[in-house]
Amino acid sequence: MRKSKVFFITATDTGVGKTITTLVLGLWLRRRGCKVGVMKPVQCAGSDARFLKMALGLDDDLRVINPYYAPEPLSPHLAFRRAGMKFEKQRVQDCFKKLCARYETVLVEGAGGLMVPITETYTNADLIADLKAQVIIVSRLGLGTINHTLLTINELKRRRLKILGLVFCQTKPSKKGVPESTNPQEIARLSGVKVLGIVPYLKPLNQSNILKQCRKLKFNI
Repeated sequence: MRKSKVFFITATDTGVGKTITTLVLGLWLRRRGCKVGVMKPVQCAGSDARFLKMALGLDDDLRVINPYYAPEPLSPHLAFRRAGMKFEKQRVQDCFKKLCARYETVLVEGAGGLMVPITETYTNADLIADLKAQVIIVSRLGLGTINHTLLTINELKRRRLKILGLVFCQTKPSKKGVPESTNPQEIARLSGVKVLGIVPYLKPLNQSNILKQCRKLKFNI
């Protein structure tokens, strides 16, 4: 079986732009001739997996893209418990293998940040290790991101997980100040982790607008 490239998109916090970054990366890689699939192993409320499937025009079964869905917007371990669901790693692995058999590159979007518990004893970091994925960290541009990003990087290094790089996402339609203009370079200097690119604020969220606004983006992948 062909070996796919696997990138796991994690984040420093919730609401920092993981799903948008996953979409932008998918469209960017596709424009370069790469066959790209996506996976959202765990989702608690919302419609991220469906959004990615529709926006990228994928024909994979949504239950393969997103094998575990809980209706409440909570940490997965709590959302699953309240929904009476049992998480099984093998189910995720089976869906993952199906996607790897179809695509050159699979983008796997995590639920929340690196240390979010999927079960009482299993975190996103553990899932990354099991999938043998390279990690892309999504960080927001604004004030406070240095601390959150360095903590995430340090934990990934402690666990000896491979970090591909950082993507910074502009989540608000405001002008860039000093933090927004300097944080990427400062975090790269302090951590030794390269910046892959910066995703601008994107509205409306449709393929044509995203391609138009991101046409000049050059991800360092």
